[in-house]
Amino acid sequence: MSQLEPIHYGLIAAVIIAILFIILFFVSLKQKKKSLTKIQEAHKQQSESLKSEHKEKLDHERVENKKVLTKQKESHQQEISQKEREIDSLKLFSKNEGEYITDRHLLELRDQLVNERRIRPEDMHIMANIFLPKDPLGKVRQIDHLVLTRTGIYVIDSNLVSGHIYHGITEQQFSDFPVLGQVFETLDLNPNKEQTLLLEKQSNNKTAAFHSYTSEVKEVDDTTEELQRQLELKYTPTPIIYFHPNEVSEATISNYSQDPNIKVLVGEKQLQHFFNKFVFHGRFQYSVEDLERIMDEIEKFNP
Repeated sequence: MSQLEPIHYGLIAAVIIAILFIILFFVSLKQKKKSLTKIQEAHKQQSESLKSEHKEKLDHERVENKKVLTKQKESHQQEISQKEREIDSLKLFSKNEGEYITDRHLLELRDQLVNERRIRPEDMHIMANIFLPKDPLGKVRQIDHLVLTRTGIYVIDSNLVSGHIYHGITEQQFSDFPVLGQVFETLDLNPNKEQTLLLEKQSNNKTAAFHSYTSEVKEVDDTTEELQRQLELKYTPTPIIYFHPNEVSEATISNYSQDPNIKVLVGEKQLQHFFNKFVFHGRFQYSVEDLERIMDEIEKFNP
């Protein structure tokens, strides 16, 4: 028995060691499975997170693209509506040549300012041949052109002339132009008040004659005041007398007026200079919504 005991104990030890190795193997295998499971779960979470982020990004891009498309459609529709308004306004024209030329110059000027990104299309509107309802005296007033901008509203009286304009003439200029004293007397004009005279060439281009334009200047000023009253405008519109030279003769001006309210412009360059200065550099008076409201009110007057 003494010889078998060491062998017996050796087998037992070997079996125990084998069992321990088997236990360690299974423990190690279980830990590897757990580690692999964790890696798989982490990979799954990362994959789901990436999918979620990608979906959110796609949804955000879809929403942004939809906003851009909607804005483009609104802008396009607004431009179409504006053009339709201008076309409707032009259809109302019982045009003479001077009004047609002024209308073309104003539209070209507005398009130029928009193309140069100095203003937006909704910042400037041009309306033509506008009629106001009867005033308290029962008079219906007509406006050749009405320019609506965020920096002001302008009432334009258009004239096609050839010759020279003397604006703001009083007796103070008689010493420099003695002939004007005779003209004042012939036309029965008050030399103490500013007068506007046209020395206009006749059709034969060989003779010229003086015509008084003072009543027309006053009419534009009165119409501007009536426009402000009827539309309840918070700012007084600017009256403009615009003289455009005809195709064969030039028009020039001598301006002596001390009246800062009425603007007298001659030729396309002066018209462009005026609106480039005041429309682009002027102080805002109206919002885009204000201009839309004013146009709606005017269209009610001119169905």
